[in-house]
Amino acid sequence: MFRMAICEDEKAVLDYETSLVRQWSVEKKHDNAVELDSFVSAEQFLFEMEDKAPYDVLIFDIQMKDMNGMELAKKLRASGCDSVIIFVTGVPDYAIEGYEVGAVRYILKPVRPEVLFSLLDAAFEERQKKTEEYFVLGQGADLERIPFDKILYIEARGHYVYLKGMDFEREWKSSFSDASVAFEGKNFFCLRRGLLVNLCHVSRITRTDCVLDNEESLPVARGVYKDLNDAFIKCFRGESC
Repeated sequence: MFRMAICEDEKAVLDYETSLVRQWSVEKKHDNAVELDSFVSAEQFLFEMEDKAPYDVLIFDIQMKDMNGMELAKKLRASGCDSVIIFVTGVPDYAIEGYEVGAVRYILKPVRPEVLFSLLDAAFEERQKKTEEYFVLGQGADLERIPFDKILYIEARGHYVYLKGMDFEREWKSSFSDASVAFEGKNFFCLRRGLLVNLCHVSRITRTDCVLDNEESLPVARGVYKDLNDAFIKCFRGESC
């Protein structure tokens, strides 16, 4: 799901921008993949976003009452938000501040469809690329994107799946078969039933053990050593890693 939000305190402008986003999603045949929320103030956005999954694109009006769009963007960046930010403004005087929050672009009012569509096309394409690099862990409304290259291994533990990262751990309720689908073609090898290891973090292997670069040792099932060795060498040569 490609999640977007618009924050604009003028209803007519908010309705217009909302219609443009919906037009873009239909024209690009993304309408089933786009989820759009709208907010009439920065305060409403901050209050309601606590119960929502992270957004991919944020479209903020700069000249809003009380907390303006620039202040809202700075607050979000300080909290670790990495959403694409597009500013809409009536005056082009915020370029320097925009660099501080990594704004993609300023769009002058009235918003021209072709300008907004071009930015949304780029953001959507970039999101698609990032999706291929991340494992998305979703629990209810909470979503976390974890880079595949930061994951050491995942393991079935009863009715739960345990994920060991470079400096973090996660555990969630799921069947291992469902969770492991996302790891296909990502340089993960099945050491035994219910255990996938990231070959990029393997330092050495034996017929019984697979030693990771953090010195943790994982068991190797009988009969898989040759395939593991071949896959390890291929990854080491950079052919798939």
